[in-house]
Amino acid sequence: PEAGVNSKFEASSSIMHSRKHPSHSNNSEAMTRESPAKDATHVTTIADSSLSESEELLPLHHNDNGSASAHPPPPTQSKKVGTALFYATSSLGVIFANKIILSTFKFPSVLTLALFQFTSTTLALKVASMLGYVNLLPISVKGVKSILPLSTCYLLNILTGLSATQNLSLPMMVLLRRASILMTMLLEKWMLNSQPSKTVQLSVGLMLGGALVAALGDLSFNLMGYIVIFFNDLFTALNGVLLKRTSEEYKKSKMTVLYLNSLLSAIGVSTIILLVPGEVERVQTFHLWSDSSFVTYLVFASLMGSVLNLAIFLCTSTNSALTTTVVGCLKNVLTSYMGMFVGGDYIFSWLSFLGINISIAGSLVYARSTFRG
Repeated sequence: PEAGVNSKFEASSSIMHSRKHPSHSNNSEAMTRESPAKDATHVTTIADSSLSESEELLPLHHNDNGSASAHPPPPTQSKKVGTALFYATSSLGVIFANKIILSTFKFPSVLTLALFQFTSTTLALKVASMLGYVNLLPISVKGVKSILPLSTCYLLNILTGLSATQNLSLPMMVLLRRASILMTMLLEKWMLNSQPSKTVQLSVGLMLGGALVAALGDLSFNLMGYIVIFFNDLFTALNGVLLKRTSEEYKKSKMTVLYLNSLLSAIGVSTIILLVPGEVERVQTFHLWSDSSFVTYLVFASLMGSVLNLAIFLCTSTNSALTTTVVGCLKNVLTSYMGMFVGGDYIFSWLSFLGINISIAGSLVYARSTFRG
């Protein structure tokens, strides 16, 4: 999901601004240890929907078991740039693959697409754990109960993100996803007693103001799309806050959190598919199963969920969580412009185009403020 792979990173960056950093000499170390909550996403890899600007999925720690070598060799500049580009490319790939499947090919089932992506991520993490590349903590009943609210929010975030991808043009979806940052700021102030900087507040105001102007000029207005993107923003914000309140047992391993979220979400969405009347029949009778182009995009979108999480892991560990957040913001600038030509559902108007550019300006200020902060 990027309906939300990227959203989670944008939502979580307001958290980082609200904290008091240690002295200048410790800034680099502090930023490296921190892991933001998204990323959307999306999709939300899975959504980006998502996604997601959260998009994206959950951020991953460089070191899940808390141990590290005393003096790890510093990454080269080429590796830093390479991992950042890998993350941006992977996130864009998930967003556009989801859009093509749901809007161009008109695949009728958001639930089935989400199931494929949840299953892919779960299996990839399990195989990686068996091969020793990932350390997954033992799963206990108590741990599952403690993480169930987060997993439920994660599932709803991905589903609403994918539904927004299906019902909105990409430029409008990216703009309206900005509201998740405002919701996160409000929830953090209410639940965690945190306060974002004035610059962040100004940039969020620009983003939301641009989104409002663009919405007034949206000639392809879709009421259902606006409703689901509102709930997607809400679930993105809740996901970021709930992640901070996850039990200490699983805070030690973001990989385990991602694994449990994907596993429980796969079980949940499978149950929903079986309970929704006609859902299985709609998928079975879809007329493009014999179309090699559709099947290729579907497999690509399903596997890219796992690839995106690997990209987030590499970008965060090689650079910093802050760099991943800023790359996510800049990537959404490309999504806004390129999305005008993908899916066939964006109708140009000068008012909408003006709003998009105002919101993008706010996003650039936000990225700059996040990086400097």
